[in-house]
Amino acid sequence: MITCAMCDDELPFAEQLRSLVMAYAKKRRVELQAETFASAEELLEEIENGAGFEILFLDIEMRKMDGIELGKKLRERSYQTLIIYVSGYDQYMRQLFEAEPFRFLSKPLKQEELENVLDKAFERISRFHRELFTIRFGKNVVNLLCRDIVYLESNKRKVIVHTVRGEYEYYHKLDEAEEELLAISADFVRIHKAYLVNMEHVEAFQYEKLALRDGTILSISEAHRANVRSRFWEWGSE
Repeated sequence: MITCAMCDDELPFAEQLRSLVMAYAKKRRVELQAETFASAEELLEEIENGAGFEILFLDIEMRKMDGIELGKKLRERSYQTLIIYVSGYDQYMRQLFEAEPFRFLSKPLKQEELENVLDKAFERISRFHRELFTIRFGKNVVNLLCRDIVYLESNKRKVIVHTVRGEYEYYHKLDEAEEELLAISADFVRIHKAYLVNMEHVEAFQYEKLALRDGTILSISEAHRANVRSRFWEWGSE
């Protein structure tokens, strides 16, 4: 299931865009859920309350907060999503945001252009999904990008997943979580019976400790030191 949102203060346009996207997803046999929002503030509030959208279609000019400001706020919060700006100011916006959003669409919408952008977005999200680590607690299911996971910590019968956006705690065994992660990513290394670390987030290696980029210091147990040292030097030479 791919989730997306359309945000435009001209709600009829947002609804039209939603209909076009849903129709093309059906044609491509892509399971997709889409919501519309009439303001950037409304969409931001929804996201801050836990809503996750993999694709955002944002109008550039809106009455209060515009699409550019919303995009910046989301990036500042490390919110991972594909942002597609939609605007009638074609040439200016293409030049200004060529490297920033995922894509740019002009108003009025052109069907072929929209479908090309959706094809690329679906392909990118498909790659994301292959890199997702799924955790379940109660009735909740959370999908985490492997690259966003800093380290996992065993705490009695639970595993605490430390990510760039916060912590998730659920009942599981660290050994089993390690098997699941290594099946989709080779970036993780066991440094202690209580710690599994993502090498992408390692800042420095010492004989008995690892320093992470967020300032966390973790102990390396004697049983894992040789392997950690080997993995660290391999990683540094890549």
